[in-house]
Amino acid sequence: MTRPIQKNRERFFAEQTALSFGKTWNFSDDREHPDFVIAEGSQSFGLEVCEVFMGPQGRAGSAMKAKESTTQRRVNDLRLEYEAIASIPLSVKFVGDMSAANMSTVVSALVAEDLPSKPTGHHFIFDSHSGLRVHVRKALRPDWYSVNDRVGFVDRNPGEIITAAIEKKAKELTRYKAAAGPDVRLLLVADRIQNSGKLMLEGRPAFDFQGFRAVYLFPYPESVIILDEAVSS
Repeated sequence: MTRPIQKNRERFFAEQTALSFGKTWNFSDDREHPDFVIAEGSQSFGLEVCEVFMGPQGRAGSAMKAKESTTQRRVNDLRLEYEAIASIPLSVKFVGDMSAANMSTVVSALVAEDLPSKPTGHHFIFDSHSGLRVHVRKALRPDWYSVNDRVGFVDRNPGEIITAAIEKKAKELTRYKAAAGPDVRLLLVADRIQNSGKLMLEGRPAFDFQGFRAVYLFPYPESVIILDEAVSS
């Protein structure tokens, strides 16, 4: 994910957090360390945005998220290939075996359906006969994605994932405070639309904030959760 796209994504989640809280946040220009300095009335605070993921984490990040991103790039390439032939928006949902051989048959099947001549809402299903089914609808805007990456296991005990994210970001807290002042908050985002972000925090566990003034968990597209801070003994 390129940096401008990443910054737009971070700003989107931060703006949605303000809406969830019913607050008016005025954002600084895009910056680093922390991601935003936000004015709320006469007060200001720093906000660092961090996505959290299920599954194994390596130096490059989440293996599951990387796989999802690779699949989506392949889907996007097919969309561009089709739209170069017929410039119309489609909703295209892939289910099953997304091998290169199966994917190579999709565009020709869409072209053969002559979708430009069909009314908006026209729907058909293409079966590759090799384990891939593609649901296609003539739509008002393009929306191509793999259903495989959106229907999966939900982690209902993500405490260790949250703790690890707080600890990782706390290592940069001195730098954040130097830029934004003593009030620095952390927004952890779990994009539950994708399998890699299907986290659900049950109960009200408390966490060591490691010096952050507040920590929020955003299980997008649900409401933001204000996490409880563990009381020092």
